[in-house]
Amino acid sequence: MGTALRICIRFIYAAAILSASIGPAYAQDFTDRIQFFGESRLRLETADEQNLDDNAVALTQLLRPGFEFEISSKFTVLVEAEALFAIVDDFDDGTGNQPGRPLVIDPNGLELNRAQLRYAFTPQTFVTLGRQKIAIDDQRFLGPAAFRQNDQTFDGVHFSSRIFGPTTLQAGYFNRVNRVQGADNPIGRFRGDSYYFNANIPTPVGRVGVFHYAFDLGTAGPTLQDNVFSNQTTGFRLDGRYHRDEYGIDWEASYARQTDFADNPADYSADYWLLGAQAYAGPARLSVRFESLGAAEEQSFQTPLGTLHRFQGAADIFLVTPAEGLEDLEVRGRWSFGRRGPFTNISTALYYHRFEPESGGPSFGDEIDFDVTATFGRFALAFTAAHYDANTFATDTRRFFLSLTHRF
Repeated sequence: MGTALRICIRFIYAAAILSASIGPAYAQDFTDRIQFFGESRLRLETADEQNLDDNAVALTQLLRPGFEFEISSKFTVLVEAEALFAIVDDFDDGTGNQPGRPLVIDPNGLELNRAQLRYAFTPQTFVTLGRQKIAIDDQRFLGPAAFRQNDQTFDGVHFSSRIFGPTTLQAGYFNRVNRVQGADNPIGRFRGDSYYFNANIPTPVGRVGVFHYAFDLGTAGPTLQDNVFSNQTTGFRLDGRYHRDEYGIDWEASYARQTDFADNPADYSADYWLLGAQAYAGPARLSVRFESLGAAEEQSFQTPLGTLHRFQGAADIFLVTPAEGLEDLEVRGRWSFGRRGPFTNISTALYYHRFEPESGGPSFGDEIDFDVTATFGRFALAFTAAHYDANTFATDTRRFFLSLTHRF
């Protein structure tokens, strides 16, 4: 357990003892200061990989209850638990339980998901200490990986501010990463001294940002992958938008350079490029996005702490960048239907991906994804179908996801 998390838990415990001793005169005030919240998600996921005789069927249930207590106008404490269990477990969860079936990274587990103390200097300037979620920019480099049932959380300290007017500043340090793979997976925990810095300022052409991430990602014990993902990345990002009535366009661009860091056995440097644009016309959206993760002599560009399911297709073929690097051309169309009967925010989307090695050579393969999402009350329904057609990388893969999420 990280030092920051231990300090936070001890503080929360002391606050609870103090609250219990305040007496009945302050009971109503205590009730007004505490807020309970939670999330449950039932998901059916199936996977069919051509090189495996058996398919994967995973029916999993997530329950994530929590509370937030306002100690004062500036101090708040948040605690959130997480329970995940499989109702149908015909899948490999990454711990080698069913090696003949496709991987579904939703292992059984019961853990403390978040335990954090936040101090707000102003409404827009605060520091958070303890186990927490961190999401920066598009979550390519740092995010909670919220699609999976088990969150990715960080034990450390995070600072966020708009103290310089419209300029935003985020910086922090963490010494443990609790990954979606869970504690029983050899690479389910990263330990090491990691830090990051991110700043964004608005300009006439969009929001311009600079960032630096230095991640020391040692595994819990000696494994074949110990420290291979440790890296430091420096770059910039631009994103902007222009909307007029029902029409508009969004754009984004980014460049970064990554090198080895800490005890990574590789000696490498690799580049990252991103160019994208999205056009709006009433309920329709059309976007084109090109992303390149470079290859190097000893290691390719990696983003192990990002929200990886958001990138390179829903079939999750490229969660780790191949040694040859990766170029992904994505074309996406989305249509919003609005409200139909009891359902609101109904939308459907079709995605096409063309995957190429960044270092040159034959195509890795193609992928087509289709999804439908809708909400009704506090429930959200989502269906996704993904088909990866392999050429020179991995194997033909089909995945289906059906989720029902309830927030309370």
